[in-house]
Amino acid sequence: MSLNSEKRKEKIKEMIEKKGSVSVSELVGIFNVSEVTIRKDLEELKEDGILMRTYGGAVKAEIPFPENLIFREKLKKNIKEKKAIASVSLKYIKEGETIFLDSGTTTLEIAKLLKEKNISVTIITNSFPVLRVLNNSNSIKLFFLGGFLRREHFDFYGPFTVDEIKKLSFTSAFLGVDGISGEVGLTTTDIETAKIEEAVIEKAREINIVVDHSKIGKISPIPYGEIIKKKMKKRIITDSKAPKKEINKLKRFGFEIITGD
Repeated sequence: MSLNSEKRKEKIKEMIEKKGSVSVSELVGIFNVSEVTIRKDLEELKEDGILMRTYGGAVKAEIPFPENLIFREKLKKNIKEKKAIASVSLKYIKEGETIFLDSGTTTLEIAKLLKEKNISVTIITNSFPVLRVLNNSNSIKLFFLGGFLRREHFDFYGPFTVDEIKKLSFTSAFLGVDGISGEVGLTTTDIETAKIEEAVIEKAREINIVVDHSKIGKISPIPYGEIIKKKMKKRIITDSKAPKKEINKLKRFGFEIITGD
């Protein structure tokens, strides 16, 4: 397909309206032009407010939440505790650091505070909600990981996502969990999430598990990360309702425990 720049951009707009996202390699194949040309088209469409750039492509500027989103349901739970945890978490983020935020709802609260406080950091994430919050921040550099779109969680996942994480490094990571216990460590219900979190744990200098009391002591089917065995800086940031018996078990494995009210 041979089109001039304006017609090509119109076609790209139609594609992104229909699909929600496009990749550079996909567009190169369709329009038979160079990557440089496509990247220039995408940058111009970004300036027009049509799309947001991602690693390797672009997504629609305004991304609606699907009605059946699991993430939407999680947003409604323990909101007060998540906001308190996010507030405490900011004490462990310094200007100039590179931070990974996963696709959890508590990490989304951290993103909101980073934008509100205008903190100059680099954020790496695979979460669309985090992207939406931070997209218009002038102080935050944003690196968005691509991959397969997981609509129920509104994030990217898969081997491409994991491979990109392995090429990066983080000052620290803030991770949500489905469960954490002194017997098993970190657990989840989803193998794809486990693969992403494991890759992040290997690349971060310190790990912050941001988790409300309902997840502490809970054991989900898939253990991952073997964080209990790792000799690294690791902390759990939780709320004041966290069960003391479980907290004491986790302390014995080297976790620093921080609670917010």
